[in-house]
Amino acid sequence: MVDASFQMSSLNTPELTKKNIRDQVYDILRDRMHHGQINFEDRLVDHEIAAELNVSRMPVREALLQLKNEGYLEGTTRGFVLPQFTADDIANMFEIRLLLEPSAAASSCTNATIEGLGKMKLAAEAADRAHKKGDVLSYMHSNWSFRATWVEMVPNRHLIQIINRLRDHAQTVRLATLKDKEFRALSLKNTHAILDAFINKDPQTTQERVAHNLRMSAASYYATQESEMNAESSVLMATPPKSSIRNRTKVRKHV
Repeated sequence: MVDASFQMSSLNTPELTKKNIRDQVYDILRDRMHHGQINFEDRLVDHEIAAELNVSRMPVREALLQLKNEGYLEGTTRGFVLPQFTADDIANMFEIRLLLEPSAAASSCTNATIEGLGKMKLAAEAADRAHKKGDVLSYMHSNWSFRATWVEMVPNRHLIQIINRLRDHAQTVRLATLKDKEFRALSLKNTHAILDAFINKDPQTTQERVAHNLRMSAASYYATQESEMNAESSVLMATPPKSSIRNRTKVRKHV
């Protein structure tokens, strides 16, 4: 279900006025995904979204189906949800990102503009403030803005499209890791290291630091998953089987 904090006026923003309703709804839902406002527990139901946006159900349905066809959502018996990727899926994504993003970042550094560097600096400062407040959603938004800014300065537009697609599917990793305070601190440190390399116009260092950040993200994600699996195993081991509970109940009644 769409969060109640969603602003209805989003459909009337100047940059969206020339788009049809389906495209506007599509952009709004994608934006919410980027900012971590849609979680794995949420279900996106067409009539509920249509009611919140005060639009008809059909364009919402079309936007949801487009997101599903592009791999951003999965269909269920009741609405749409974020996809749950397997460990192999995540590993394959990281492998491709490590092949593409570090060299793309080096190219972006070479072609960086004063305006782009300014936006990256503002995003890093916003990330600092969010981290100090423990505001996870704001941190995710700032982290996303920082990365999106340097990606947009990559001169190869086809490469940008591929990176953005993989980045969107990496939402699983972002949601799993950035909620952890220690990982956010490491993420913030890497953000500033990448920013320094951009400001110094050092494409080689930029490439190395982006690669390091990706490897760190992968390691943190797998550590998070292992920790959760261990926790689940501990709960299962601590819970006696139902048959054992029934037997103990019978013994107490007999006594």
